[in-house]
Amino acid sequence: MREIKYWYNGYSWDGKERVYNPFSTLSFFDNMKFKGYWFSTGTPTFLIEQIKKKDDIEMFTEKQRVREEVLSAFAAEEVETTALLFQTGYLTIKEEEETKRGSVYTIDFPNYEVKNAFVTSLLRVYSKKSHKEFLDLNDNIYEALSRNNSNNLEEALSSLYANIPYDLHIGQEKYYHSLFLLTMGLIGYEVEGEVHTDKGRADVVLRKEEKVIVVEIKYVKEKGSKIGSKVKE
Repeated sequence: MREIKYWYNGYSWDGKERVYNPFSTLSFFDNMKFKGYWFSTGTPTFLIEQIKKKDDIEMFTEKQRVREEVLSAFAAEEVETTALLFQTGYLTIKEEEETKRGSVYTIDFPNYEVKNAFVTSLLRVYSKKSHKEFLDLNDNIYEALSRNNSNNLEEALSSLYANIPYDLHIGQEKYYHSLFLLTMGLIGYEVEGEVHTDKGRADVVLRKEEKVIVVEIKYVKEKGSKIGSKVKE
């Protein structure tokens, strides 16, 4: 039941009551396998292209706070990407806060089914990799983290970043930070970015059961330099 909830629950219109995706839940009971049933009924090509044009992948690494009027916009020439994702079911309301200027909503992916499928499609477009190549890359990253092998992790991440077309690259650390957070979220780790403690700040903290991994990300502008990473358990 906990796994079914993780995969298919989470849709909300008030930030309090949660609804399971009926299509995905019933499909699961028909097959008794966890997979992306709802997402497979259609590919969000238009949405992916909109995100690619604006090059705003940072929005998917953390929950967003938006005003009610943003989510209710319908004019095709004016509607923001966030509103499109909300109206098409890829984002949902997690919390609602009443302010003097009206309602403010915290929105995010409703569940693992939607997040995993959408982010996979997004990263595949950016990395120009086939579905099999991307799955193999995820396996390599997972294996490197499991063995605390920073060299193999660096090699796998370099493979991901190297295929991103030149015109999509942004010469800022936060761009690669965002790509890293999205990638880590796909391999089953609980991901936190910009974690503050009494001993300082960590770029990324990954958790899986009893395992905790701290990752420091540095962007180096010198020509010919490699991605630098340190993994500490």
